[in-house]
Amino acid sequence: MHPIDKKDLIILDELLKDGRTSYSDLAKKLKLSVPAVISRIEKLKTTGIIKKFTLKIDYKKISDGTPNIILVKCPKKSAESLIEQFRGDPAIKKIFQVTGSYELVLITHFLVEKEKSIFVKRVQKAEQIDDFEILDIQDEYMPDYSLVQVGHSNSIKLICDYCKREFSGDIFSKVIGPRKRYFCCNTCLSQFEVKFAKGSSY
Repeated sequence: MHPIDKKDLIILDELLKDGRTSYSDLAKKLKLSVPAVISRIEKLKTTGIIKKFTLKIDYKKISDGTPNIILVKCPKKSAESLIEQFRGDPAIKKIFQVTGSYELVLITHFLVEKEKSIFVKRVQKAEQIDDFEILDIQDEYMPDYSLVQVGHSNSIKLICDYCKREFSGDIFSKVIGPRKRYFCCNTCLSQFEVKFAKGSSY
């Protein structure tokens, strides 16, 4: 797990809202210089937290189709082979393995009725599937950029580089050695510096 601070969370939040947000706009919001913002984004890309920037297309404006949720019931041992089978299907946008009555949840792209019928036939032919249910997605009400809620309780974990404990309060950071480190308090920062100076491996 890679430590990130509140400024990183704000950057992620803004980029999730609009991937075209400029460095200068981010710098104003964060009260940082443009080079500092670029450095943070590069760090998020290097650590793999940001994998890529993508377009968000409003498919309703270019397609008459609808996305669908397919609930798939199958033996647990068959899930992996089904995932591989569906992974290459052009109709599938996302695949989730879940717990409960169903083993897999498939999200399709925006399919017109003819495409949907063809896809359903492919699903029906899959021998490992015991049963499935199709739900049309009529509308989406939650924005997909609400993953990071800065200032609220969320699932982002901040880990101290010294004591390795999770924390959510003030963040103390300093470049020590080859990279920037993050600490839950000044004491941890100081202790880390002492051990690092003595040649401890971090």
